[in-house]
Amino acid sequence: MLEFSDLPYRFVPPKPNHFIIGLGRFVNRFIGLPSKNHLINKIQVDGLENFLKTRADEKARYVIVCNHPTHSDPQVINEICRRMNVRPAFMAAYDVFARSKITSWVMQRVGAFSVDREASDRKAMKCAGEILQEGKYPLVIFPEGNVYLCNDRVMPFAEGAAFIALRSQMKLGNDHPVYIITVSLKYTHIEDVRNKVTEKLKSIAIKFNSNLSSEKPIMDEITRISVLTLAEHLNNHGHNIPEEKFDVERLINDSSEQIIKRLEEELNIKNKSEESLMSRIRTIRSRIHASRIDKPDTTLDEIPESTGDEAMLALRILGYSGGYAKQNPNIDRITETIIRLSEDIHSNLEKPIGKRNVYAKIGEPIDLRTRMNSDGKIDRDSISKLTEDLEDNIQMNINKMNEENQNIGSQTF
Repeated sequence: MLEFSDLPYRFVPPKPNHFIIGLGRFVNRFIGLPSKNHLINKIQVDGLENFLKTRADEKARYVIVCNHPTHSDPQVINEICRRMNVRPAFMAAYDVFARSKITSWVMQRVGAFSVDREASDRKAMKCAGEILQEGKYPLVIFPEGNVYLCNDRVMPFAEGAAFIALRSQMKLGNDHPVYIITVSLKYTHIEDVRNKVTEKLKSIAIKFNSNLSSEKPIMDEITRISVLTLAEHLNNHGHNIPEEKFDVERLINDSSEQIIKRLEEELNIKNKSEESLMSRIRTIRSRIHASRIDKPDTTLDEIPESTGDEAMLALRILGYSGGYAKQNPNIDRITETIIRLSEDIHSNLEKPIGKRNVYAKIGEPIDLRTRMNSDGKIDRDSISKLTEDLEDNIQMNINKMNEENQNIGSQTF
């Protein structure tokens, strides 16, 4: 579910407790992962030897970077870290801690700390740096920053993970190597969920006073319902869509770009047309979020609530771009798309529809000493280059796992 949080931010530090970590791992492994909240049947980890070959150096520090395709990722990564024989610290969105006092208490005791993902969070950055400098716990970061429900396509990474890791390497020096360990996650269904997914799409169609056609291909119906969903989002915000037939991709890109341009003008943000629409909407959201969180109550209404809603609308519209399910209409992609539709419509997290296996591939460690210049400093483009390399590495391994996937989830819907 693509959501932004404008809750009053308060940094929540980690308070790791070894007993709680051990108990949490037991509960996660035997109760949490198989439960209806996750429906994980098996986790297969490849490339563990890539990580283990760095363990001989007791001075080594680690940043574990993963894609974020589902709501089950923290639990899955926790189990993978158990197999790696490490106890990680998690950088987690603040709204997770804000769900309840019990959730916040448990999260802190298993080593998680909050980050304000909409703005530059100095306390979180400082905490992350201290964790790496102390070297007791590997640091886990999801650079996509949100769950986009498109497992086969990595969304653009924010540069925070690369910045934290490189900055720590610069401070620690060559005697204390910082390694980035990439973990690519691929979820796939192991049972036929076609009927359940079709019923879910029918229920979505009913919301728009429509019926699902049994004669038309499922992709045609998904496209039709997606357009109805987009139209509702646009109409609710005073935007119109053409009555005649139109190209869906063009509608998505044109409407989102119009919204983004208008918001950039309203917020006095320089239009960087060479940047992706996703990067531009992140900049907009950061500006809006800072005004709501950092300023005293007397100035909260300087940026209207509707401006934040428009930014959320642009992000949701972009979530439908690229013809994700149409490019490969298999069971996994169709299911993800319909779950995303349901979450967008109801603004509630959806539980998985069927049992899944998870395949994880651990990449070759990236020794950040090799990313420092001759003076042991960070070059100007090092952060962006490392971010790009991390994104490419994780996408490459997802592609490899898809090629090897023989489960029913890879079959045409």
